[in-house]
Amino acid sequence: VTPPYLLYLSTLQPRKNLLRLIRAYVQSGVPHQLVIAGKRGWLAEPILDEIFHLDMATAKRIILPGFVPDADKGALLSGATALLYPSLYEGFGFPVLEAQVCGTAVLTANTSSLPEITGDDSAFLVDPLDTAAIADGIKQLATDATLRDKLAQRGLVNVQRFTWEKTAVQVLDVLEAAVAGETAVQRA
Repeated sequence: VTPPYLLYLSTLQPRKNLLRLIRAYVQSGVPHQLVIAGKRGWLAEPILDEIFHLDMATAKRIILPGFVPDADKGALLSGATALLYPSLYEGFGFPVLEAQVCGTAVLTANTSSLPEITGDDSAFLVDPLDTAAIADGIKQLATDATLRDKLAQRGLVNVQRFTWEKTAVQVLDVLEAAVAGETAVQRA
C-alpha cells in the first residue's frame, strides 16, 4: 500500500461500524485510498457487499489486505494519513493507541470507552451514528496537515498514560483494596 491512504485496522464485523465508515469515505470525496485491514469476523459479508456495489473507480480505491501480522502493523500505521476507527462499541480500543504510538492522527467514536482512551483532545471524535459527521472528519483529517500534526503530537503524549508498569500498579491497587474490603483506593 502506498500513501496517501486512510486506514481502518481491526476485525471486520458490524460493531466496528464499517458500513457507515465506507459510506462516509465515499461521501467525503477525498482522493486517498481506504485500507480496510483485518480478519473477517462474524457478519462481514454485508461489509464486503457494500464495497462490491460501489462504482468501479471508488471500489478500486478500497484495499482489503486481510489480517495484518503484528510485525507489519507499525509500518502500515505509520504510513497512514489517519486511522479511522468509528466503532460503535469497544471494551478498550487498542488500534487507537497503536496508531498514536506510531504518530498517526486518529478519528474515532465519541462513545463507549474511546473518549476515555483518547483523553480530551488527542483524537478527532465523531458521533459514530452520523455518517455526515464521519465524512466531515475524514475530509478534515485528509486535507488539514496542521490538524493531523496536532493530533499526532497529542496522541504521542496520550499513550504515555498507558504503560505496563502503570497498569500493574492499578491492578495491584484494586487487589489490595479487595483484600482489605475497601471499594476504592488511589495510590498517590
